[in-house]
Amino acid sequence: MTGIVFFGFLLGTFLYTVQEAHAVRVSLKRVIFEGNKRSEVLTIINNTEKEQTYRLGWRKYRMDEKKPLQALEEGDKAAEDVLWADSMIRYAPRRVSIPPGGSQQIRLLFRRPADLQEAEYRSHLWIVTETKPEKFNTVQNGEQKQAVRLAVQPAISLPIFVRNGNLTAETSITDTKLTKSGDLLNMSFTLHRKGNRSVYGDFDFICTDGGKETVIKQVRGISVYTEIEKRFLNFEIDLSKQETKSCNNVKVLYRADPDDPHYKGATLAEGAASL
Repeated sequence: MTGIVFFGFLLGTFLYTVQEAHAVRVSLKRVIFEGNKRSEVLTIINNTEKEQTYRLGWRKYRMDEKKPLQALEEGDKAAEDVLWADSMIRYAPRRVSIPPGGSQQIRLLFRRPADLQEAEYRSHLWIVTETKPEKFNTVQNGEQKQAVRLAVQPAISLPIFVRNGNLTAETSITDTKLTKSGDLLNMSFTLHRKGNRSVYGDFDFICTDGGKETVIKQVRGISVYTEIEKRFLNFEIDLSKQETKSCNNVKVLYRADPDDPHYKGATLAEGAASL
């Protein structure tokens, strides 16, 4: 994963409905401090029809070769191979109430230590809504009772990077395999990263049958952070939803995010597989 990570927590008991989807939106996918950059402005957007209150704080996540980001507790030894950025960054405000359809700017300031080593540092800014369970009356067997409707507590985890020095990365794709079951193609491969910075970008899956190239799937926001050197990935491609109903040869391209200040949407790696 890369960029924003969405979470949802359930509050209350008994009944569950999702009343407000995407109650929290932000203007950036990630924040990167490098070179002379010392500040950034992040905008939180209330995309609902009710006033929402949001709390902000730091969270630590570690990437795994096979799993999504894993939350770490204080003192967790798994955190020892990640260089954290939160001690160098200040932000305000830390709690905001935003009217329906409104927005609020959050200012982030980076304070570079004099002895900062050449490396990439990362922490995740946690933005969570303070949603409360909703009480209401219901009737069962002619008797009125009070119930609680479960509310989803949406949250976003936004990666914040600090990069110091001449940081580079090389990316490659190996071990490609293509299988098929009915209308479903399944493509698996290993995404490798070498170097001293993270990579993040998007995948294009392209059918190359008959010398013609047709995009049959796109996947956004896949990253390899510095604590690992590879990720084992697997994607399904539903041909029934494509103009191309049959495909025996697939090429996969890994393109840098267009917002990456160094790679700017360039192709970082590619691979291919056939049935």
